[in-house]
Amino acid sequence: MKMFTIQWILNGCGLEGGSITGGPVRFHEISRRWQSLHPATKQRLMTTPGGKKMLSGMGCEIPATIVRASLVLRHEPFRAFRFWSYIISAISGRRAVKSLESPDVVITVSDYFCDIVPALAFKRRMPGCRWVAWIHHRELPPAQRPGNRAVNTLTWKMQEWSLRRIARHADSAWVYDTDAGDLVKARLLAFGMDPGRIRIMRCGINLRQIADAPSPVKTFDAAMVGVRPNKGLYDIIPIWEKVLTMRPGTTLRLMGGMSGEAGMLAEIKSRGLGDFIVPFKPDGGFLPAEQYYAKLKEARILFAPSHEEGWGMAVCEAMAAGLPVAAYDLPVYKRIYGNAFRAVPCFDHDKFAEAIVSLLDVQSEFESFRERGLACAEKYDWDEIAKDDSKSLLCS
Repeated sequence: MKMFTIQWILNGCGLEGGSITGGPVRFHEISRRWQSLHPATKQRLMTTPGGKKMLSGMGCEIPATIVRASLVLRHEPFRAFRFWSYIISAISGRRAVKSLESPDVVITVSDYFCDIVPALAFKRRMPGCRWVAWIHHRELPPAQRPGNRAVNTLTWKMQEWSLRRIARHADSAWVYDTDAGDLVKARLLAFGMDPGRIRIMRCGINLRQIADAPSPVKTFDAAMVGVRPNKGLYDIIPIWEKVLTMRPGTTLRLMGGMSGEAGMLAEIKSRGLGDFIVPFKPDGGFLPAEQYYAKLKEARILFAPSHEEGWGMAVCEAMAAGLPVAAYDLPVYKRIYGNAFRAVPCFDHDKFAEAIVSLLDVQSEFESFRERGLACAEKYDWDEIAKDDSKSLLCS
């Protein structure tokens, strides 16, 4: 019997692997469980130097073809360079397809065009292989997103290009059961994709690993995981200044991947907030999962000022770790987590500061949201999700 071969494509990390996002996490959690569920299945990976670094830190052992993300440089000199690295990776990935054996299925981990271009090359050269496209989020129109307008316009147009190709050429598109997923599905249908080729996928967390991680002494009042413009980068300082006015000495630890944070860190220092807002960057850029969960548990609550989310993995991990969550009342959060988090009217800094202080100082409120969060997180387990994904992939 011919061995079943899966070709993963994950080229969106460029040269840097320090910012871990939901797509790579989902890839790692699903692929490693498939290795146990189907040991006879062969898995291969196409990624960039940054992707290889990030995934190696996460413990990924899938054999990888490394495609270029730069002509000369080894590190990204500035944030906008990532777009140029996407172009290089798309070209390099397309060329790499020529030297790879035909897989049974190609899975693109994102809708970035540097993943889509090699997938299209596989379909052209090896028409017998299937293409499954994972889509984690929907880019909002440029005027609706915080950050640089030109960058937002570019990313929005890039996704439009990718969705059009996915609708025409992918055998299946997997989207989340969220409002963002609904928007993606609607766009794919508008581009002519058959509804039967669109599947709902779920996200999850390592429930057992989080529960088993040590519970150290609480050293911070709050933690924030993932520091980027769309995750609330520009909300941190104004909200925390209001928190400190109401509750002097309240501390915040910034964790996870950071992007565009240099200006914010300089402003933290210039405003005299360095003792209260503290970035945490582990040596080497990564923490093993158990250490990460233990570090998360050093905070009392999770501060989640994200403006847009594909699913909100950090929120669910915090809930499972026993941290009450304060977050903007995003539709995706309401749909997934219901009343398990302390909802704040969208982008109201005053209300957010009040919610943080209330969670920290009102014990009954703290305990209520802690218990709701723990119960909600129990519904999401990577083990079960990997089994569902496997059935859909291998039985179709």
